[in-house]
Amino acid sequence: MEYTNIEKIVILGIGGKAAYYVVKFLHLLDIEIEGYDIKPSDRTKELESWGIKINYRNPKEGEVFDGDFFIYSNDLNKDVQDRIKNDNKGKKSFELGKFYRGIIKDFENGNMNKSEVKAFKDSNIGPLFNIDINKTRYISVTGTDGKTTTCTMIYHVLRLAGFKPALITTVGAYIGDTQLDTGLHTTTPSSQEIYELLKKVEEDCTHVIIEATSHGLEQGRLAGLKFDSIGYTNITYEHLDYHGDWNSYCNAKSLLITDHLKDKAVVVLNKDDKAYGILKKKVIKKEVISYSVEDLTDITAENIEEDSEGIKFDLLFNQKKYTVKLPMLGKYNVSNFLCALGICIKEGLEIENIIESILSFKGVEGRMEVIQNKPFKVIVDYAHTPSAQSNALKSVRLLVEENARLIHVFGSAGRRDFYKRPEMGKISNELADITILTAEDPRLEDLKVINDQIEKGWREGKNQNGQLIRFDYMDRDVGVRRDAISKALELARNGDVVIITGKAHEKSLCFGQTEYPWNDIDEVKALLQS
Repeated sequence: MEYTNIEKIVILGIGGKAAYYVVKFLHLLDIEIEGYDIKPSDRTKELESWGIKINYRNPKEGEVFDGDFFIYSNDLNKDVQDRIKNDNKGKKSFELGKFYRGIIKDFENGNMNKSEVKAFKDSNIGPLFNIDINKTRYISVTGTDGKTTTCTMIYHVLRLAGFKPALITTVGAYIGDTQLDTGLHTTTPSSQEIYELLKKVEEDCTHVIIEATSHGLEQGRLAGLKFDSIGYTNITYEHLDYHGDWNSYCNAKSLLITDHLKDKAVVVLNKDDKAYGILKKKVIKKEVISYSVEDLTDITAENIEEDSEGIKFDLLFNQKKYTVKLPMLGKYNVSNFLCALGICIKEGLEIENIIESILSFKGVEGRMEVIQNKPFKVIVDYAHTPSAQSNALKSVRLLVEENARLIHVFGSAGRRDFYKRPEMGKISNELADITILTAEDPRLEDLKVINDQIEKGWREGKNQNGQLIRFDYMDRDVGVRRDAISKALELARNGDVVIITGKAHEKSLCFGQTEYPWNDIDEVKALLQS
């Protein structure tokens, strides 16, 4: 795109973090910009100080924009998006994240003139291009489920092997032994945030491990980084509210292969996953290592056994068999370990040392985290997709004592993947004895409507003896989730298992457009004490 030929652009959601840098880039090219946002913020005030006009409202019905084209954020309600596009028929529009990535690609491919290159650098829209990626080994893991755990396993094993790795995930960031407070809310950090974190990496830091999300890849948040090793856990049905369909979601994930590999990189793929064949075809002139818990391949796990102490299985690698013990719950973590193993082997570690190191792995905050064992178990897990929820409930089902019950507390996020709600309801019905529905970031949606959709699937489940309890009020904000958890703990008897899913490590709960302080782990501990 020839940005210097643009006269005026209208931007919806102009106060967002990504929008800020897009606006800064365009403003440096003397392009006229008009914006819309719901309410003022520090960013919008700064933009207004540059002379940018901002309307603090959504566009009115029938409002036609005066500009070459308009850019919108996917945070905008879908109904509003459709209305605005209909009101502005014939006018080009771009989704903000994809427009951001388009700017990045134009810079990478040398498609910018001198003034555009200067604006690109001065706006700080792509700071990661300033990183010397050859000083350190760069590793990344992506997938729908398990990527945080896999990244953390790699970090743990490398540390015990004597290296000094840095770790950046949606849970937090670590450099060596030091934890950094990132305040992240389940997404890949922006380029600017990653750059600030990487600047803190000391000269002797040997590895940087980064968890990559589909949003982060699609929106160019990792632009400028190339990786020595990458791994994929799985690609199931998630974030289709943003990507549209599974193929587009898979294509976004595949950008880690097509856009972010060094010349001699290694790609570790899950042969059990639906996307395996698609991803493998994307890998050109790079080494591929496959892993499986179902078929014989490069790295294979078989004879998997799980109990309350953890998981034990046989590992087949290079025609040798090894016994592995994982000190954690969740049979699905075997696949996560195999992915981590493939990457660690290519970092020069001996397989026996990796197996020994994983014995001391403490897991990840909010991933099948056992808060209490007696008189009944209480577990907090991040599972927020049908696949992850099914895996989590199947694992904890094994922990329920004879004649005891599994009690499941969960909800579904507003303005996110509404299609999965009935499926998750059905899964909870068939694997839990008592289902308690509550809030999980309802945002601008009606919580009762969200839970109606979950209940529809719950009632289609095969368990006719299941019990359903709902907490739907929104006038007390976080109190609705606290009351749901409290109810689960009140109902629990000796030998029962209570599992609370969906929020785990996160530090806030969103109602409307407000993020209220909240953490499942802290709340559960406080309720148990009281």
